[in-house]
Amino acid sequence: MKRLLLITLLGLLAYGAYAQEYSYARERVYLEGDYNRTEGFTPSIALAFDCRFDSGRGVNLGYQAGPGKHSFNLAYQIGTDAFTDWDYAYIENRYLYRRFTGYDLQEFNAMLTLGYRNLHWNFQLGLCNRYIAEVPLRKNGGEGVIFEPMNVVFNIQGNLFPEDPALNHHGWNIGGGISNYREFIIERVTLFYYTIHGYYDITNEWRLIGEAGLHPAGVLNLSSQYNGYFINIGCIYQKH
Repeated sequence: MKRLLLITLLGLLAYGAYAQEYSYARERVYLEGDYNRTEGFTPSIALAFDCRFDSGRGVNLGYQAGPGKHSFNLAYQIGTDAFTDWDYAYIENRYLYRRFTGYDLQEFNAMLTLGYRNLHWNFQLGLCNRYIAEVPLRKNGGEGVIFEPMNVVFNIQGNLFPEDPALNHHGWNIGGGISNYREFIIERVTLFYYTIHGYYDITNEWRLIGEAGLHPAGVLNLSSQYNGYFINIGCIYQKH
């Protein structure tokens, strides 16, 4: 029932965005396979909605589900066009909730970053806090709780060809990046994700996407093998 409500909410937000003035609005779905020595191979599916309005504001909403874990994220961007529509600075506020049913743990994250994006690059730097607690929450608030009041987060991504989500100047692209967070997970500043990504435009509205990379291994990084790897593939429906 909860999954159905989340999917319905994604649909309603997408419909609401289409009714407003926007630069682009798109819906994403992808399958991901993840392997590390602690957990072995773990599949998951993710649904997401992205939109950028003509005023410079943007929103991202997503849900990911896999065996023994669920993740939900909400992000809001406030941008200011520095030179052109796709050369701008922005502030992003992101909230992430993760539930590990197999360990009776839940994790809350709040993140605030400053960013700069152009047709080839995206840079972000900021801070986040993390709250990990047992399920259910203990009333005394002391036991079973880990609170990290301040962590540094960063993201650097680049593309071979200019990427303009609103105009689709190029029919395919490939790029890479390094960061300590992804859409549904935030790590410590010393634990990096090394990624490559790409897309191919099937039509003006449908895009095939893929990503692969190395990441810190294990549940809460508890693994004798430092890195695991992941690969995902999916598609985007994009409204122009």
